[in-house]
Amino acid sequence: GVRVLTPCDSGYPRRLWECVDAPLVLYARGEACLNARRVVSVVGTRRCTRYGQDLIHSFVHRLKELCPEVLVVSGLAYGVDIWAHRECLANETPTVGVLAHGLDTLYPQRHRDTANEMVAHGGLVTEYMTHTQPDKVNFVRRNRITAGLCDATILVESAAKGGGLITTRIAKEYNRDVF
Repeated sequence: GVRVLTPCDSGYPRRLWECVDAPLVLYARGEACLNARRVVSVVGTRRCTRYGQDLIHSFVHRLKELCPEVLVVSGLAYGVDIWAHRECLANETPTVGVLAHGLDTLYPQRHRDTANEMVAHGGLVTEYMTHTQPDKVNFVRRNRITAGLCDATILVESAAKGGGLITTRIAKEYNRDVF
């Protein structure tokens, strides 16, 4: 059930290929169109507050109404990421998780049920081959894919340092909108 995508394939994300450091190979599970008409990433802190949860709920609900052909991308991490994925699933909005490891494992393991549901209603994407473990450096590298897949990146909440800020910096470097 794993698709291997290269820049020669029509399913390879054209937005990502515009980036100078685009991966030459992506591994994907699920049927989400990575070249959807509109693609938005939702990122932020692992310690999502009630305010952040409410904002994600409202945003995904309104996004579904205003832009029904949208794909929402995030990193399947704790906090903002998992809230965004789960809201999308609840609103029947396709969502893709960008992973920092191979598709044969899942980190965090606690998100396995959500990840399985995402494969049926979106997907999982990684540049890492099978047996690649979730090493710390992979999470920073993953952020460039999250930013590069999208037209815009939404930073919900963040500490003074963190992956969400890294993703927004990269998105700006790719000339993507950041909110």
